[in-house]
Amino acid sequence: MVKIKSWLERRKNGTVTTPLGFCAAGMHAGIKKKKKRFDTALIYSKTPCVAAATFTTNRVKAWPVLHSMKSVAAARHHAILASSGNANCVNGPNGKTAVQDTVREAAGLLKVPEDAVLIAQTGIIGIPFPITCLKRALPKLVNRLSPDGGRCAAKGIMTTDLAVKEVAVSFSLGGKRVTIGACAKGAGMVHPNMATMLCFITTDAAITKPLLRRAIRHAADDTFNKMAIDNDQSTNDTVFILANGESHAPMIQKIDRDYRLFRDALEEVCRIMTYKMVDDGEGVTHVCTLRVAGAKNPTEAERAARQVANSMLFKTMLAGADPNWGRIVAAIGASGVTFNLNHLSVAFGEAVIVNHGRLKVLNIPKARRVLQHRYYAMDIVIGKGRGKVEFVTSDLTAKYVAINSSYS
Repeated sequence: MVKIKSWLERRKNGTVTTPLGFCAAGMHAGIKKKKKRFDTALIYSKTPCVAAATFTTNRVKAWPVLHSMKSVAAARHHAILASSGNANCVNGPNGKTAVQDTVREAAGLLKVPEDAVLIAQTGIIGIPFPITCLKRALPKLVNRLSPDGGRCAAKGIMTTDLAVKEVAVSFSLGGKRVTIGACAKGAGMVHPNMATMLCFITTDAAITKPLLRRAIRHAADDTFNKMAIDNDQSTNDTVFILANGESHAPMIQKIDRDYRLFRDALEEVCRIMTYKMVDDGEGVTHVCTLRVAGAKNPTEAERAARQVANSMLFKTMLAGADPNWGRIVAAIGASGVTFNLNHLSVAFGEAVIVNHGRLKVLNIPKARRVLQHRYYAMDIVIGKGRGKVEFVTSDLTAKYVAINSSYS
């Protein structure tokens, strides 16, 4: 699915606590009804961190998002507190109070300033938040903090996810080993411009706050903002990154070779998380890497890719392993981009279906065989321009409908 760049080392069983100086914990606090399901997570660094974040662009934002959008501006941070099972959104002023009280309690237990604790929550929208459950669990959560707690923290943010999503990669910077670790959740309501997703990233690199902010925005735009499971956008989407400098690598203070190495490694981590989320999408049976090229410019390439990736007819076509190329052409036309039908080509793997606007009938059986696989790429050329983009999308199945018809 995702190839690790040659200069990166993917850490086997790597987690959000693989970078030096981080510990984490996860447990069942009582937010979810089933006792065996973790619903709370805490990530902590004793060494102060610089932090950056990206948030949902939905105009309806959950209380934790509104709180963290302000607190992320602080100079130093120590922790990320997260919970699942309740979005704490559109539930009145008590939801805001719940965030404030929880952060205050966690900060007191960790002996750090309140604005040093970032918060994220996910789950069902519009119901009261069970603040008592979470506050009661916080002392236990803090006591369970461990360098081996990354997997438990990753479990603590899962909702309809079937698989734990985590990774860590390492690379050399100034003669020192630098590591970036991450955990994420996301399986539905995944749409470009973030999704029903939480992603927490840690690194032992040393970097200034402005450059960390620049790097995460770049990485998120090329990965999290270019994936699609369905056409819905959540109220709680959050990506946090904490950098504590524990690797003792040289501080990244300007846009130079070290910054670009860090940015590229961060983007690779985010790309891996993107594939893991789409692969674990609700009811997903096929993951398609959609590559659009030949557009007038990158913006038009992205418009075309978004239109195809989010087309219900295209996604059901993938579900049925049916290379109905007319749906692809129709979606490109609906995107409004400039393209020449005579220059159009469509290929599933090595199976070219359309070439210069003409159907190559002999390749339809080959295309059907490609579409039977779980993972494959589809290449679309819409002209002779230099604009190109890569998008990750999935099929849409009856199981998706079943899951979401009884979610609450």
